[in-house]
Order: sequence, then structure tokens, then C-alpha cells
Amino acid sequence: MSKLVRSVAVIAWIGQFANPASASEPVPSTPEIPLEQVKFFEEHIRPLLVAKCFKCHGADKQSGELRLDSLGAMLAGGDSGASIVPGSPGESLLIEAVRYESYEMPPDGKLADDEIELLVKWVEIGAPWPGDSGDAPVRETVDKITDDDRNYWCFQPLSHPQPPQSSADHWSRTDIDRFLLARLSDAGLRPQSEADRITLIRRATQLVTGLPPTLEEVDAFLSDDSPDAYRRLIERLLDSPQRGEHLARFWLDLVRYAESDGYRADGYRPQAWRYRDYVINAFNSDKPYDLFVMEQLAGDELDPHNPQALAATGYLRAGIYEYNQRDAEGQWKTMLEDVTDTTADTFLALGLGCAKCHDHKFDPILQTDYYQLQAFFSNVGLQDETPLATPAELEKHQQQQQAWEAATADIRAELEAMEQPVLERMEKEAVKMFVPELQAMWNKPAEERTAYENQIAFLIELQVIDKWKSLDSAFKNEAKEKRDALREQLKAFDELKPSPLPTGLTVTDIAPDPSPLYVPGKSRLGEMVPAFLTVLGDEPPVIAPTEASPQSTG
Repeated sequence: MSKLVRSVAVIAWIGQFANPASASEPVPSTPEIPLEQVKFFEEHIRPLLVAKCFKCHGADKQSGELRLDSLGAMLAGGDSGASIVPGSPGESLLIEAVRYESYEMPPDGKLADDEIELLVKWVEIGAPWPGDSGDAPVRETVDKITDDDRNYWCFQPLSHPQPPQSSADHWSRTDIDRFLLARLSDAGLRPQSEADRITLIRRATQLVTGLPPTLEEVDAFLSDDSPDAYRRLIERLLDSPQRGEHLARFWLDLVRYAESDGYRADGYRPQAWRYRDYVINAFNSDKPYDLFVMEQLAGDELDPHNPQALAATGYLRAGIYEYNQRDAEGQWKTMLEDVTDTTADTFLALGLGCAKCHDHKFDPILQTDYYQLQAFFSNVGLQDETPLATPAELEKHQQQQQAWEAATADIRAELEAMEQPVLERMEKEAVKMFVPELQAMWNKPAEERTAYENQIAFLIELQVIDKWKSLDSAFKNEAKEKRDALREQLKAFDELKPSPLPTGLTVTDIAPDPSPLYVPGKSRLGEMVPAFLTVLGDEPPVIAPTEASPQSTG
């Protein structure tokens, strides 16, 4: 991996460059460049490049195969491609680097703000360079992922090696034992003597269930002289519901499971436990691991009529949430980054966090890899009350609900006439706390919003709903008495009303076509679409059309 480390290090370019000879000889103006631009370049840009850049990116040295001592060299670029895009500072790697937005150049200290602004202005006006038209072949960007990276053991498909065999092996009982014995032998070691029966049941019970054995269990095992006593002990432990509870704790830690939102308020999540129980049941039922993974990432697509598959998508809702965060766009960005980071940590065993801002410094992970993984989640919409029920249960509930609504239509109409104006006022009070741009998103009809605007609108809606929780206190005196009387009348029809369905925190596709996703500040890289890590190959994911279902995200 040392080649990767070196290549990433030199890619972090735009440092100090030095070619003093060229600095002392101003180049005459060319007819194509206005005199004021020539003056601006010679007085501000050339001295800055000489002082801060030419040492590492000039005639004598080209870190990252990059020279910055001519316009042509800048356009040709280095290992990372062209360093500037004339007229577009936001698309220029040079500007990113001096701003410390991706690379950090010069590496020994950031340029002063006024120096950065000079470079921004120069690129903005077209990067005029007297005497240099910029004619030069544009370099091809080198492959940042090497064959050594691709061949590294952890990026290889799983294999099924044959267990080592030894005629002198009288210790092994399983294939796993044979692998262990071979490694011990290679190290000049041999197995320890077998544990006594009390130690054996204690170790086995704590390993499988996380609990010590009871005195009765120890006595029963010690008094069992049958040859298969240990096998039956293990089978009993594996059948114990405590096994799933114990193993689930490790998984739930990985996926940052919590039953509250986090932050200072740390609001309770009353339905979060359904995902917890899904994980416990998955271990206790020996659910195949590939199915376990797929259900958590896309259970609603995989089996939209299965309540357990729907509950599995609670994984995507386990991140932190701040109930009163007015920066809804910033909060949505944080939520997307959280699920991206956690998915990489949990399912890929790779930390992708560094690649959020730049190519990983040590591992073969590109910044584009981070956002292509995030693109799998960029179209999700959040749902807080998804019914976790079978189609038959949903149909029965709907029929009962319709009967109750028909019987209570008049009473509910009176209540709505009283409550709706108050709810609308509360809504306005909640929404006005957001900046005008977000208020405009909220005020659009849902069908006219972009996918992204609907995602932001949901976060605003949560704060509107939180405001509505104080509805009872908004009614006083006669209005309160009238409302209370109407609510009492409703209770007379409770026998018709269906019992609430179990619900869970899940996700849904927010729109058929997601809003475009780009690497921040690097739209020149194009739209980020769902893709696997570059080091694993360039085969695109197959995203098949999904069944139309009220519980499907497709």
C-alpha cells in the first residue's frame, strides 16, 4: 500500500513553488490581454506564485507531476488533472487547495485571505498570463487505484480453503480446530489441556448468552455422563432467547442504535425498539447474513408485505436528530453523512469518513467513492409512522377505520372547524423560525417540490408537529368546554374504532428521480450516482424496478 500513500501524498499539491529566474524577467504584454490585467498579474499573481508555489511546482521540482510556472502547465495539470479552470474559481483545484477545502497548500501554512482572493480574482477574469496563451496538451489523470490495491487480501472474494490435514492430529474435532492447530504448529506451540467441566460450561454459557450458568445448570451438566453431553449443552444454549439478546448488543453498537435522538434534548423514540427486536429475532432464528444485510438496507423493496422486513429498515433511522435545529439543510447533510459513514463502518469494515473531504490518505478510497455510496441513500424520505402489518391486517384496519369515520363524521367536522385555525396559526409560528429560503420550500405544494425540497420539508414538518403538541393548552374557557364535550362524544364510538396498528421508523423513496448529488465544491466531477468502491471494480450496481406498494420505497 506504500505506493498508494506516496501517490496520495504527491496529489496533495499546490504547495510552494520556486523559479526565481523567471520572476525577475517580466514578460511583455500580448495584444490579447488588456493592460490592466497584465499589471494585475505582474504586480500580484506572479510574485505570489514565485514566493509560495514555484519551489515545489517549478522547473526544478514537480511534486505530483505538477508545474505552476506557466499557464500551459497549469492547464495540463498534474496527477489530479488541470489545476485551474479559467473563469471558474469554484471548479479549480488550485483554489480548493489554497482554501484548504480539499488539499491543504501550501502545506506549511495557509495563504492570507487577501492572497487567496487575488488568486480567485485572477482565475475569475480568465487566468491571463502575459506571453503564454496556455497552449499545451492536457495531461491524463493517473489511475489513483493501483493493481496492488486491487489485489490486497481484504478486497478479494471469499474463498473456501481446504482444512490442513495431519496424520499426527489427534486433537482436532472440527475443521476450525484443524486450521487452529496448523497455525499453532507453525508457531511452535501446542494446544492447552482441555478445560474441566465446570470451566467448560461457564465459558460456553457466557460466550453464547453473555450470562453465567445457574447452579442448577451446572449441576445438570456435571451429572450428565453421556458422550454427547457437551453437544446437547451447546444446542440448549443456541436455542436460548438470551443468545440473540447477547449477540444483538454487538450489532446494535455497530449501527449506533439508540432509543433517543441524541443532542441536549435527547427526545425519546417510542418505536425504535422494533428495530432492536428485529435484530434479536434475526440472531435467534439464524437468519442468513446476506438476507440480514439486505433487509436493513432495503427491506421495504425486498419484501414490502413483511412487517419484519419493514422494521429492519429502522437501521436507516438510527442516526442522531436535533428536534429544534433550524438549519434543516445542514441537519439533512449530517443525517446523510451519518448513514454513509455507518454503512461503510458496519457493512464494509472500512472507515470512509476521511474521503468525505478528500481522497483517503492511506486506504484506496477516493472522495468520489464516498459520495457514490451516499448516492444510494440520497433519495430516501423519512417516515415515522409506517404500519408494520400484513396486507390482510391493513385491509381489516382500513375497513374498521372507514366505518368509524362514517359514524363520527359530524362530530369530527365540528372539532376540525375549531382546531384547524389554531393548527394553522401554530404551523406559521413554527415555520417562521426558518430562513426565507426554507419557508419557500415549505410553502410549495408537495407535488411541485424537488426531491431535495421534500426531504427538507419533512424536517420542517417535524417541528410543526412538535408545535402542535401544545394544541390542548390553546383552548380556554367556553372553547375548551365545547371541545372537551365533542371529544367525549367521540369516545362513545370507541368500540367501532380499530386498535392502532404497530408502527415503526422507516424510510421511503422521496421521488422517482432523486435530486442530483455532487461532491461539494467539485461539480466538475459530474453527478454522483450509486456505485461500488472503485477498488472493487467498475461494474455498476443493478437497481431493478420495484413493486408498487404502499409500504415500498419504489
